[in-house]
Amino acid sequence: MVKIALFGYSDSGKTTLFRYLTGKNEELYDPFKPCIGVGIYKDSNIDRITEIHKARKVVYPEFEFFDFKGFPLSQGFPDNYFSHFFDMDIIVCVINNFSETSSPEKESASLLMELILYDTEKIQSILKKRDDGTSAISQQQVDVLKKGLKVLEDERLLNEMADVDKRLIYGIQLLTTRQVFLYINGARQKFTLPAGCPYLIQNEPDALSLYKSIMKALSLITFYTVKGDIVQGWVIPSSYTARQAAGKIHKDIEKGFIKAAVLPVKDFLEIGSWQAAKNTGALKFLGPNSLISDGDIVEFYFH
Repeated sequence: MVKIALFGYSDSGKTTLFRYLTGKNEELYDPFKPCIGVGIYKDSNIDRITEIHKARKVVYPEFEFFDFKGFPLSQGFPDNYFSHFFDMDIIVCVINNFSETSSPEKESASLLMELILYDTEKIQSILKKRDDGTSAISQQQVDVLKKGLKVLEDERLLNEMADVDKRLIYGIQLLTTRQVFLYINGARQKFTLPAGCPYLIQNEPDALSLYKSIMKALSLITFYTVKGDIVQGWVIPSSYTARQAAGKIHKDIEKGFIKAAVLPVKDFLEIGSWQAAKNTGALKFLGPNSLISDGDIVEFYFH
């Protein structure tokens, strides 16, 4: 399940957004412990497939949201605040642009700087330990970290670095190697957004737009399965092969993979049924290393 950190200052509307997405109203007062809830991505394609297939059960993709406590802009965030962020797939910075006292340009730049300064101090500490002989990181990692330090000094994020470099420092707990997204909460005033970050401006909470934006930022796609009277949506990285996509459903299907029959959802809607598509030769068959496309309906064949 995709893990999403909601990060923002006090009164940014972050917790209201969390409750809207998850339906969870739990109050936690530990500043280092986030509220955790599950949001349902109600993909309209699933509804269309369900209607045509007359399915009795629908299973939508789910995303896990972590609502981290906000602190005043003037105060910043305490030590160890980011200790739970390293399991996240994406950090969504929630920016107040709805209240009369909001300063979205200042707030967005400040939140990004919190992340950049954390990574800067972490890399400087690691490099110092390497010089002191108390760190066992390789010379390749040292070179990448020094390169990363220059990126941060330019007030840019480490996720801009080449994938080969990010893989070399994958095990080091840095914040901005993951995707960072700006959620501009409201449209009260116009302002200049910081460069290099994907963003979404919302007048009102809109779950569907947020999910789609997060999926785009993470290069995720959706495929669908129709089994008996159950229609289900699955979210996977766009780089996944057909065999890897099968493993999303069950490891046994991945292990015994033979082939996958696929049909774009738009073709399914035009043809009217999976069986009719099969009878007319509209299905396309993929081998284990072929890529699933966004919006494919898939039937896996396996031992």
